Amino acid sequence: MFQRNYKVNGKDVNDFMVMQNAAYLSYSSRLLETFLFVKGFTRLKMNALKVGLQKKNDKIIQYKPLLFTQSFSVDLEFKSIAFSNQKMNVCIHFYNDKKELCTTITRELFWFDYTSWQTISPPKTIIKYFVEDKEFREVE
Repeated sequence: MFQRNYKVNGKDVNDFMVMQNAAYLSYSSRLLETFLFVKGFTRLKMNALKVGLQKKNDKIIQYKPLLFTQSFSVDLEFKSIAFSNQKMNVCIHFYNDKKELCTTITRELFWFDYTSWQTISPPKTIIKYFVEDKEFREVE
């Protein structure tokens, strides 16, 4: 899992000082971009590869609200890659400062080739960070 810590700002909340859905989506996108940056895939490098990440079908499930000035952490969890290797499912979990689950966003990600304007399989240099290698043991 990949995790970052944030604090709820004034632009994130509504009139009742509760974090809005648009802010959850913004932090989710920011976390994905940060993950790629930490793994060495800056926007410049992605543009050089002529690929980009497209988001689709965000599903927000809220358990507890996050309030103004409250610290929270965001975890990125990779769920699956579709058989065609083109669609990836990720879950983004928001926890308050007491480590209680507040919100979960399930998001579909697609890799997009800017030269052909089509959805593609992710480049091999990138895909290794999205797949967990499972260790299998010999059966005796």
